[in-house]
Amino acid sequence: MTPRPRLTAAALGFFLLAIFAAAQEATLTWQGQTWKIAATGGDFKIADAAKALGFDVAADAATGVLTLTGHGHKVLVGAGTAQVPVDQRLVSISRPAQTISGALYAPPDFFEKVLFPLVGASGSYDAVKRIWTLAEAKALAIDVAVVHVEAATQVVLRQSGPAKFVSTASASAIQVRWPDRTVAAPFAEKKYEDPFVSAVRFSDDGAAIALRDPGLSGRAYALTAPDRVVVEVTRAAERPQGGLAPPPAAPAAEAPPVIVIDPGHGGTETGAIGPGGLQEKQATLEIAKKLAATLPRSIACRVVLTRDVDGLVSLDDRTATANHERADLFLSIHANSSRIANARGSETYYLSLEASDKLAQEVAASENATTPPAEATPAPDAANANSADHALDFVLWDLAQSAHLKESSELAEEIQDELNGVSGTESRGIKQAPFRVLVGATMPAVLIETAFISNADEEKKLASPEFQQSVADGIARAVARFFAKRRPAAAVPAPPSPTPTRTAVPR
Repeated sequence: MTPRPRLTAAALGFFLLAIFAAAQEATLTWQGQTWKIAATGGDFKIADAAKALGFDVAADAATGVLTLTGHGHKVLVGAGTAQVPVDQRLVSISRPAQTISGALYAPPDFFEKVLFPLVGASGSYDAVKRIWTLAEAKALAIDVAVVHVEAATQVVLRQSGPAKFVSTASASAIQVRWPDRTVAAPFAEKKYEDPFVSAVRFSDDGAAIALRDPGLSGRAYALTAPDRVVVEVTRAAERPQGGLAPPPAAPAAEAPPVIVIDPGHGGTETGAIGPGGLQEKQATLEIAKKLAATLPRSIACRVVLTRDVDGLVSLDDRTATANHERADLFLSIHANSSRIANARGSETYYLSLEASDKLAQEVAASENATTPPAEATPAPDAANANSADHALDFVLWDLAQSAHLKESSELAEEIQDELNGVSGTESRGIKQAPFRVLVGATMPAVLIETAFISNADEEKKLASPEFQQSVADGIARAVARFFAKRRPAAAVPAPPSPTPTRTAVPR
């Protein structure tokens, strides 16, 4: 009788490892086809899923970073970061991608938030059956905002996700269509009291922007973070032939500076709430709108708001907007809160990994929180602030904001000098803190705490249009001085007097 061969410990280990590896495999189904996706520890192999969805995959031999290109998009993903560059924006995922046996793996929400939407798909993972079944994404939801500033009207068509569009123009209307998607329109028709746009009408796959008279022309372009199509309508002597004119490509030396204004909080994130019930998100939006209208009178510039309505915008998307717009400045507007009831005045911050003092650390922890406080309560304890600091992703720190710290500090000083006069208080000083909203900004960036909403007197000021305008005027004068030292051609005379003026701001 021939004895059975005995497995050595090493052979048994390899045998068990092979069984385990075979079990760590998931199935992805999309458009009637099925692919096998390697999986381990709850993460999935990025290259497998990307190729299944039609992306080209290229790996950098030195860094291991994957570049995924396809469907008109470009995605960069590397180990150790939870911030994923998608086209010109950043998408946050629950935990960083990791390298396993030389291949890059990512958690499920990388696929759900990054890859699937780029191909017009949605789906969730069945952990029991180990199957990922994808389906065509739901109808593209559109929200509309119409804003007239100076000599142009912007019609902003906010999308619920990325989607390709085409645009055409006639003497009476500008058509925007999403040929690959069904549109969930907010209304069939809405009329506007705008000098250039009379109405916006929706069909199953597009929108028509009705022009008020034949002497108008427009151009349409896409922006991300959030995804949207912007139709800019102006009066022109001659209408461009063959559709809408592309955005003008002015020489870099002649292009006016771009300033991105970020009204803090919004939507379900109210920010701090004053003793009289004023919400921080309300005050910051009103100040930001007034600042957007005031800046062009102080300096030749283009102004972009990260939000112009009471909507939720993630901290990462705010900075991504500034980067996408190639902004020259990023101004984040906030209202302060303190456990000291009579705390008053303004504070201006720029980014640092370490807070300049304990109070600065507490302010950063409060602003970094994504859950709205129920009332004007003190900022979190320093111990909680430490955990918030560690939660920040500073992957982009050395590559981005560190190159602009000197300019950021100088801008902060200019703004603080102005706001000391507006608030009538002694300077609270220029401070540094690890604000999430400033991380990754590739331009001088500051966060402005305009006043203490937790102080009943300052809450009343923050609700006052006169005070809001005085803050806007002060910041505008500071920005004009900042640019006068760097780009003299951009500067124009600032408002002659700090007396607040009422500015009609579109709502």
